[in-house]
Amino acid sequence: MEAERSADAAWPSGLYGRERERAALTALLDGARAGRGRALLLSGEPGSGRSALLGAAAATATAAGFTVLGTAGTPAETAVPLAGLQRMLLPVGGQALRLPAAHAAVLTAVLAGRPPPDGELALGTALFRLAGALGAPAPLLWCVDDAHLLDPPTLRALGMAARRLTGTSCALLLAVDAYGDGDPAATGLEGVDHLRLRPLGPAAARRLLAARPAATPLPDPVAATVLTLAGGNPLALTDLAGAAAAGPLPDPPALPAGSSLRKRHRDRFRALSPAARALVSLVVAGGPLPAALLQAAARRLRLDARALDGAHAAGLLVTRDGTTAVPGRLLHASLAALLSPADRTAAHATLAAVLDPCSARLYRALHRLALATGPSPAAERQLEEAATAARRDRGHAAAAAALEHGAGTTAHPATRDRWLLAAAADARTSGDTRWARELLRRAGPGGGPAPSEALRALVQGEIQLRDGVPAAACRELTGAVGRFPAGQRALALRALMLAGEACCLAGDFTAYFALAERARSMRRGDETPAQRLVLDHFTGLAATFAGRHREAHWALRRVLRLAEAAGDPESAIWASQAAYTLGDARRALALASAAAHRARHQGATALVPAALVYEALCALALDRYAAAGEAAEEGVRLAEETGQRNLAVDHLSVLALLAALQGDSATAAARMGAAGHAVASRGLGRPEAFNSWASACADLAAGRPADALSRFGRMRAGAGQVNLAIRGLATPHFVEAAVRCGQRAKAEGALRGYEDWAAGNRSTLRLAQAHRCHGLLAEDDAAAVGHFREALRLHQDDDTVLELAKTELFYASRLRRTRRPGEARGLLRDALAVFRQFDARPWAERATAELRAAGDRVGPVDRAPGGARELTAQQTRISELVAQGATNQEIADRLVLSTRTVEYHLRNIFSRLGVRSRVELAALFR
Repeated sequence: MEAERSADAAWPSGLYGRERERAALTALLDGARAGRGRALLLSGEPGSGRSALLGAAAATATAAGFTVLGTAGTPAETAVPLAGLQRMLLPVGGQALRLPAAHAAVLTAVLAGRPPPDGELALGTALFRLAGALGAPAPLLWCVDDAHLLDPPTLRALGMAARRLTGTSCALLLAVDAYGDGDPAATGLEGVDHLRLRPLGPAAARRLLAARPAATPLPDPVAATVLTLAGGNPLALTDLAGAAAAGPLPDPPALPAGSSLRKRHRDRFRALSPAARALVSLVVAGGPLPAALLQAAARRLRLDARALDGAHAAGLLVTRDGTTAVPGRLLHASLAALLSPADRTAAHATLAAVLDPCSARLYRALHRLALATGPSPAAERQLEEAATAARRDRGHAAAAAALEHGAGTTAHPATRDRWLLAAAADARTSGDTRWARELLRRAGPGGGPAPSEALRALVQGEIQLRDGVPAAACRELTGAVGRFPAGQRALALRALMLAGEACCLAGDFTAYFALAERARSMRRGDETPAQRLVLDHFTGLAATFAGRHREAHWALRRVLRLAEAAGDPESAIWASQAAYTLGDARRALALASAAAHRARHQGATALVPAALVYEALCALALDRYAAAGEAAEEGVRLAEETGQRNLAVDHLSVLALLAALQGDSATAAARMGAAGHAVASRGLGRPEAFNSWASACADLAAGRPADALSRFGRMRAGAGQVNLAIRGLATPHFVEAAVRCGQRAKAEGALRGYEDWAAGNRSTLRLAQAHRCHGLLAEDDAAAVGHFREALRLHQDDDTVLELAKTELFYASRLRRTRRPGEARGLLRDALAVFRQFDARPWAERATAELRAAGDRVGPVDRAPGGARELTAQQTRISELVAQGATNQEIADRLVLSTRTVEYHLRNIFSRLGVRSRVELAALFR
């Protein structure tokens, strides 16, 4: 019985971020135990952890009762035919001799150092028979590390055996180096199942860094640099962490001289042909090069065109989208250290000679700067102009790379630091926050010219805003505003705008009003459309927060007009916020969608999650729940990928509200829980207030109005102030809770401000909701009916069917209590159909109860074939992912849930559909 337990239970600790690989290896071992033997090929970059996975698999298999054998390729024997196979057979020579005579003779010849007499087919068959024999009575795991270093005949024999293991109790696990997009199976292992190791994700890399044995934790900035440079490679992470613990990392950063990974880089370079080394030198010196330019340089140097294939095969160069580059910053640093000054100068001279002066301004500027023997203001100016053009034409990442390359070439310290800071700003906008942090570190401790220090504060403040404490970001950004000279007014206003955003995120409206006053004092009358947009945005939001809604209306409308002239994605995001504040959800959605599209097109990836916040909010306001969920889920993913965890929290809050409005309190709580630590530790007042709103909505849907009212009472910002923005948006739900609790005075007070806001902004939806609230509050039946009818009329114009259905429910409830059940039943049937369409089960249950009270013999919820209509939208999506073969962890990652919540939903799904396993569930959804 002990040998039959699942291998998954015995996995050793320390395999951070390898859930996908562990699941594949568990399936491999479970299959061998069940007599479904097969082979699996693991491939990955050097240092990616292949050997650690093989070791973990061997330990797991041993604990599960397997026989475990292991071997590895070695460079010394790669050229010796069948040397690798002989070493594999030596530990099992006795078992080989007990095979049938024909198979034993073949393997005996190999053990004796002779070629097998009957060719490769007989050898592969004999090896397969040996594996089958070794898999009895206990299953067998045979591990082969560094299989790419085995001699070709051994690899072919392994491939033949690997493809024939079905029906045996043998698992064969092979590991090979793989570079770039190369296919490691082309070495004789074609047809073997293949799993490529991905780089570790940020969370797993941080855990691995923290788990180094007997190591002092690195300071946060140093740890961030190590994580950035390692790029998810475990060996690089270990080597860099050891070097950083011993002293400062070099500039530009590189692997330590004694690093085994750096030695692998050097060995691969030296193994190339002279022509391939020359091509690699050109790319190392010149940075990413257009493929056509590299070909022109190769022709000038009379290099063999096939040399590039060798560099690709060795993983030292990759060509994508017409550009050839060295893959990875650490590999580039290792190769750069191998170039002599003469090699570097020759490479720059060759590239400068073949570049077209018009179409390659950026590259010519870089090479002219590199060839300069002293200060060269003209070359520096040309590089800055070319970087500006690259930012416009090719995106922020290209500009950042060019400025970083130039900083490594110029000898002037002030110019170097200025370019590194500008590169950091571009890197952050491109979505690479880690790169931006590293560039800031390399730019030195500060104390330079005021414009440079202002830019440093702007970049640091923006990083803090998106991935740190917003109160600290506000201080950093506010300090940056006054440091910019008059000629950089656009940057000063952008810093001011981001400081205002930090105040809103923290919930510090006192500080926001102070910034709005500062914005008013900065008006001069000669601003560009983008600059006037910032100033009017401050005027409009400050007036909104202060309750001066008519003043806010005109200022925010000016923002919408100015956004068309500004044309940049950030202005479109701010205009989307203005339109959302005005209650014009359609216009806000269009602006947010346009901002996301422009940001992607311009390579400003960091702006996309911010645009998606308003895309999700506006879709939610328009009752487009599926679109809201998709936008917010994409926003969480992109925010995490771009190092903007505060934006990920914003999206989680939207997802929580979406689930609460549908009555799915478990999902809402899980999403709020996922963001809880960040909200508390960073003082994220806006998401905290948003989560209070979502919790109140969940309580209302569950019939707990007193709990909901208590939640609203705790809707405070991180700065201890009432969150003015969220409180205004939540007013219709607050009024409903207060009315149901008999707190009429509280409801009337909140409604007065909301009605002023709706009237001042002329928002049809908000006016409809205000009339619905008046209908709930009205003591006179005729007045209540008048308000409900006006709300229904307004809803017809705003086309929000779910809000219409809620109004119909409240109106029908009033009609029923005034003994007009016939009129109530028609409204309730319409509302019930909408609630069922939106999977808003608590609302559907309320409508059903009202219908029965009105004398209608309403039946149960319709059930579609297969039972799919019994499930909520969330449960249906989970079921579909199960049908696609996703694990609980993969489902949790995709839907931004905890695995515990996924398990909770699956139990409910099984119960509702009457299924007993994932297999039965999958069959219903295929």
